[in-house]
Amino acid sequence: MEEDILGRVIEVEKEVQQKFEIEKKMSQEWLENVKKDAEKKVLAEEKDLKEAFHEAIKKAKLDAEKKAADIIKDADEEAERLKGLGDEILKKVILSHIYRILPG
Repeated sequence: MEEDILGRVIEVEKEVQQKFEIEKKMSQEWLENVKKDAEKKVLAEEKDLKEAFHEAIKKAKLDAEKKAADIIKDADEEAERLKGLGDEILKKVILSHIYRILPG
């Protein structure tokens, strides 16, 4: 009888060990799948961030080019306006500045 009980205990122990190994393997596979999914998500997020960064740089560059073009346009317009001033007006403007610079 003792041999039957001991045999049964050993048999149950083997079953438990087999189930443990199966569960361990399944857990490892699950963990690997979770890691792969996480890596895919990280790579996708990194790609999205890079694209957003490049778009932001592109937009900033276009904005800067537009500002520069506006400044140049304004300067050209001011230069044209100043070209149209007569010599007498320019002399008056220059003399007023000279009088401010000269002492006394």
